[in-house]
Amino acid sequence: MRSSIWTRLRRTVMTSAALVAFAATSAHAATEKLLVRMDFAAWGMHAAMHLAKQKGWFQAAGLDIEIQDGTGTINTLQLLAAGQVDIGQVQLGTMAIAKENGLDLISIAGFARKGDLAVLVDEKLDVKSAADLVGKKLVCFTTSPWAPFIDPYLKASNVPRSKTNIVMVSPSAMISTYASGNSDGFLSQAPFGQPMVSKVRPARALLLADSGINFPSYGLVTTPKKLAERGAVIKKLTQVQVKAWEYIYAGHEDEAVAAIVAQRPNARLDPQILKSQIIAYREFFDSPTQKSAPIGKQNDGDWVAAIRSMERAGAIKPGRKPSDYYTNAMLAN
Repeated sequence: MRSSIWTRLRRTVMTSAALVAFAATSAHAATEKLLVRMDFAAWGMHAAMHLAKQKGWFQAAGLDIEIQDGTGTINTLQLLAAGQVDIGQVQLGTMAIAKENGLDLISIAGFARKGDLAVLVDEKLDVKSAADLVGKKLVCFTTSPWAPFIDPYLKASNVPRSKTNIVMVSPSAMISTYASGNSDGFLSQAPFGQPMVSKVRPARALLLADSGINFPSYGLVTTPKKLAERGAVIKKLTQVQVKAWEYIYAGHEDEAVAAIVAQRPNARLDPQILKSQIIAYREFFDSPTQKSAPIGKQNDGDWVAAIRSMERAGAIKPGRKPSDYYTNAMLAN
């Protein structure tokens, strides 16, 4: 027990020292502006971005970062491709689909590298697999990262779309529709959705990955054009974010929660839900194919598996390769 405490303390000190050192090397640089758009309104997965802003780590690195709440991963990707924002924090699987539809995008960091999309169903219902979804009413929304994968998921699970009742609602209505009992479940990310409903109507999660469709989850995305124009600045932000996540998971989850609340004071956020989301995501940060991979670093193994599963589901065309989707050039050398 004592050794684990010392190990955790040493990791915290090393992470803090790295952040200070990184900031010090950039402290005298001219301030560079970047517009970062998230997937939705503030929630636990936004912790590193808000913590870095709140603690002044961006400013110390010579960055002026505007963090913009989003209205869905798909919308953020569209704005990125149109050059209206510099960086997006989004679902990387959805990015792959967007590239298939002609958007020129690339991931520069992968945080949640394990697939997190899930069908969340009332624990009281006898739902143990996708086959049990027949006749169930599930809610989702059109800009959800789930949207491109609903049909491939049902097909992979041998569940006819006609035998399920999937209703599209507004993003703000999805959780309330489920919580009020007006649906049997909802389509979301397991580490996001389960904490949101745990107090009112606990839900069981059926992971999309269990159907054979698996791909990296949340990461940072930009465009090749932005990398060519502003690569040095984007690299600074990426490295601050990696260090921020390392700091959070070295025992500073409460600081991360406080930062989100401070950065979004009018959002009436529940600190307990935010902390539960941050904690729930920790296991999803592990690479499925590469043990002990540094936070943020992507690898061909994960993407080869993702490409294979998305090809089988018909979500992307055959012939894609990992380098089509990511680069590690923005991470520390």
